[in-house]
Parts: sequence; structure tokens; C-alpha cells
Amino acid sequence: MEIYTSRWANKELAHLDVVPVGISRGVPRWRLPYRYRMLRLLAPTRETFGLKDTDDLAEQYVARLEEIGLEKIVSDLARIGEKNRDRPLVLLCWEKPSEFCHRHVLGDWIQENVGVEVPELVPGMIAAESGVRQERLF
Repeated sequence: MEIYTSRWANKELAHLDVVPVGISRGVPRWRLPYRYRMLRLLAPTRETFGLKDTDDLAEQYVARLEEIGLEKIVSDLARIGEKNRDRPLVLLCWEKPSEFCHRHVLGDWIQENVGVEVPELVPGMIAAESGVRQERLF
């Protein structure tokens, strides 16, 4: 499984052969130039999101991930990948790449527990779409 992180405002996602997956509490109110899936299970709770201290937020978010369980999280991500021709997943939320964000905490947690590196997506990291996509037949 190939996984990256990024933000909703990354317009490059419209041209990449990836599956954007929202892991935020909400979705953009503006029209996005790409289609996406949602996995709100990985969004921070309202209480966690409200914490001002990033160390406390990370600690509570990791506790939530542990509560959900590694097997469930990996299974849900794998299912999304399988339903989308095993294209790379890009986990999305709001913050700029240089800002603290739960997606980076999640990426570190996945790497630590699964051994899969989850880098922040940067231009040129993934090839652009070929432009030819076969629609579902059934």
C-alpha cells in the first residue's frame, strides 16, 4: 500500500493518478478539481481538535488511533485502495505542509506500526495521470 499526506487545497491532486482520502472533520465548501473518498474515522474528535497544545493533541489523537485499532485502520485504507485499482492514497486535511497537523501524526503512527513510510506529497513525487481511464463496466 502506497500512502501520502497532503491538504485539500493541493490542486496538483487533479492531475495525479491517486485516490484523495479526506480524514478531516469536514470537507471544503469550494468546488474541488478532483474526486475524493472520506474516512472520517481518522479525523480527530471534537475534543481533540479543540486542544491548543500540539503535544496534547498528538497524544490524544494517537490514543484514539490505538482505540480504533491498527487492524481496522489498515483494513479500511486497504479497502479504499482495492476499490480504486490499488492507486496510491493521499490522506487529506486542511493545514499547510509546514504546519502541525494530525495527518502527520497519523503518517508517523502508520510508519511506526506498519512499516510503511507516509511522506507529505510534493510536486513530482507521483506521476501524472495517463488521461486514459476505463469506466466501471458493472
